[in-house]
Amino acid sequence: MSILDRYIANQVLRGYFPILLIFLSVFSLIVLVDEIDEVGQGRYTFWKASEYLILTLPSRFVVLAPFVALLGSIMALGELANGRELIAMQAAGVSPVQLAGSVMKVGLVFMLMVACLQEYVNPSLDQQAIIMRSVALSKSMVYQGKQGVWFREGSQFVRIKEIAYGGVPKGIDIFEFNDEGKMTMVLHAQKADVDNPRKWILRQVEKHLITGHEYSKEFFESLPWNSPLQQEEMRLLTLPASSLSPSELFQYIKVLQRKGQNSLRYELAFWDKLFSPFTTGLMILVAFPFAFGPLRNATVGKRMLLGTLAGIGYFLFTEVLEQFGLLVGVSPLLTTALPFFCLSMLTIGFWRVYFW
Repeated sequence: MSILDRYIANQVLRGYFPILLIFLSVFSLIVLVDEIDEVGQGRYTFWKASEYLILTLPSRFVVLAPFVALLGSIMALGELANGRELIAMQAAGVSPVQLAGSVMKVGLVFMLMVACLQEYVNPSLDQQAIIMRSVALSKSMVYQGKQGVWFREGSQFVRIKEIAYGGVPKGIDIFEFNDEGKMTMVLHAQKADVDNPRKWILRQVEKHLITGHEYSKEFFESLPWNSPLQQEEMRLLTLPASSLSPSELFQYIKVLQRKGQNSLRYELAFWDKLFSPFTTGLMILVAFPFAFGPLRNATVGKRMLLGTLAGIGYFLFTEVLEQFGLLVGVSPLLTTALPFFCLSMLTIGFWRVYFW
């Protein structure tokens, strides 16, 4: 890395960190205020709300990444422009394309962080946060422990180790006791199909019966089971599409398509996550018009205001188009790619006018 690359990278990072800190603080405060409204319901305490806030922090980082990339780059390039450093660099023979390359080296690291968080970090943290919050807010006797979700129905104690994508319970253990408190049955199932919330079909079942000093074991490929969970309690344990990784979403979409079920919402979430790192990178290139061209001599405040309006406008256009696409049944790939394509064309047009 050249001296110029290191200098520009340092300036860009100095622009990113304040914006990231401000955005995360503001949006985390908004989330905390919303969660405090729920405190006192069920077993949901302030500490549970704080835990939820911390667990979902990486997801907020991913959502805010394009805005941070845009405004952070505008701030960094704006400071270079105001200090006449951009003019000095261009006078020394450094082209805008070379400057963009130096900025994008930091941007590529930022994009890689977003992609890795979406695939490897956020899903487990989000799912833990959602299940913890849902169980705490539930008025039923459902508890979340380190080994999964537990609930009791009469003489049976049931543990669900995890709720996989699509609301599929996995690692199900059922313990049954007699009136004397002695265990009479242990049942373990690899997973369950929940077409009806009160009628589960357990898969790959091992059933252990204990009668006095006698013990027997049976195996079933499938076994019907009357679940004690109500419809609303099942919804509490069902994971939303936003908490799944791109690879999990892709697998679940294939499952829904095989069953002939509507998968548009999951496809939309999949393409949103897939485009998110690229949108972050594109926003860095969008920041250049705010340091070159007509806005070269504008104040930092004016650049930031216009950048904020541009980011909000892009976000609103994307949201409206995606929701309209869901309403009329348009391909989620089209509704996700169209705003990205339009912004890319505008950015290329600017570069052609001022740099090429």
